[in-house]
Amino acid sequence: MEKVEWEDVQRLVLSGYPKLPFSAYLFWHFEPDKVDAAKRWMGSLAERLTCAVARGDRQAINLALTASGLKHITVSDSALNSFSPEFLEGMAPKPTAVGPSRRSNILGDLGDSSPEFWEWGGWNGSRDIDGMLLLYASDRSSLMAFVDAEIKAMAGAAKPASRQNGERIVLEGRVYEDRKEHFGFKDGISQPMIEGSPRASKKRKKSSGDPEENKELTADEKRIHLVKPGEFILGYRNERRIRISSISGTKDSKGAEARDIRRNGTYLVFRQLEQDVRAFNDFVVSTAERVYGRADEPAREEIAARLVGRTREGHPLVPVDRGPDASPRNDFLYHFDDRFGMACPIGAHIRRANPRDTIGPDADTALRLSKMHRIIRRGRPYGERLDAERNSSAGKQASRGISFIALNADIAGQFEMIQHSWLNNTHFGGLHAGTDPFGHFSCAGDVVTIQDRPTNHYVDRPRPFVRVRGGAYFFLPGIEAVRALARPELV
Repeated sequence: MEKVEWEDVQRLVLSGYPKLPFSAYLFWHFEPDKVDAAKRWMGSLAERLTCAVARGDRQAINLALTASGLKHITVSDSALNSFSPEFLEGMAPKPTAVGPSRRSNILGDLGDSSPEFWEWGGWNGSRDIDGMLLLYASDRSSLMAFVDAEIKAMAGAAKPASRQNGERIVLEGRVYEDRKEHFGFKDGISQPMIEGSPRASKKRKKSSGDPEENKELTADEKRIHLVKPGEFILGYRNERRIRISSISGTKDSKGAEARDIRRNGTYLVFRQLEQDVRAFNDFVVSTAERVYGRADEPAREEIAARLVGRTREGHPLVPVDRGPDASPRNDFLYHFDDRFGMACPIGAHIRRANPRDTIGPDADTALRLSKMHRIIRRGRPYGERLDAERNSSAGKQASRGISFIALNADIAGQFEMIQHSWLNNTHFGGLHAGTDPFGHFSCAGDVVTIQDRPTNHYVDRPRPFVRVRGGAYFFLPGIEAVRALARPELV
């Protein structure tokens, strides 16, 4: 087993900071022609970044850079070319003469979710984002003070990105006590575990409510969710037993090859996904009436669970032994327990996002293959909650959704593959039509299929309940790499 240099890895890789429920994602761009100032700021920032072995309870800070940000601080062409084509090209390349770019088509960023309509990162404005600070705090007042302090610290080297109306692009996130997102489901339950990480190898006591520090992993959890470090951290062996890292491309002051700036880093996918909660609630009611002939609470909850693949409290629909007060289980598979989707529909969100042991020639091979396409999710809800009972809120026009964050070492083979081949695929798992019920992508004749006896239910899906409002591909560097990027002699 390879030993990961955790002291050099930013803590976001290991933790979503559950004890710091307030967060802000501050997007910025470097000041033109001020490379020296940018490097000085990066150097000071490197000393304040929260590393994987830190256990800060009051605040945390992480840094991510885009390809344009790396170019600004004079990273050499050879070093830049060692990064993945997806990262270098970006999430939203400009359209071609014949239509949207190949990347927009792969991601399904079309129609209302086209980069043409994004608030940032798209085609029309606020596109040139060089980096992002991810700030976490225990309360909102501390978070706002944290944001102001970091904006002050970057003055003269970088400035916050802004929308066309001049408003700063700072997305706030919030983890609520019930850990539910805006559609009403507990989130962040199913995550891969990095082999050799404290979570995977340490025997732990039952936790004080921290989902990332729960009781010791079961044998089934280790078999299903334990993944090689190289799937998430560059410089280590992945599930294919190879390393996505070989050359450095940077030199020190004596002209010797420097340490690979990709080592101990990972790619960070950021997507601002707006959620139409009212439309989702209305769809649940109409589908319950169609399938069960009634729309009382049990019927609505059953439909909602069938769309996700878990109950709102996070319990999987695949049969597992659990008591009424048990925590949500994650050590389940589909092939032998629910191959035909009678419990958890084949097209349900969690089954598409992580097929576990179902996509492959046999169950064991499928499970091994699925580990090559896992992502670590670190997103959070933004915007005020909608009152589920009144279906209204104080700010009826308020925007709400999820700041989706995915960490992966291979954007094309992990995030993009999941998005294109599983979530957006109308023939996923042998289905004849339909895309992810919670996806932003839809197509003509889109339906939700709910397996049942004697016949399946096919429910027309209206326009998607989710819309992409912004996004970008970032690199989350190791802390030593940030120090290297800050050195004046980097060529």
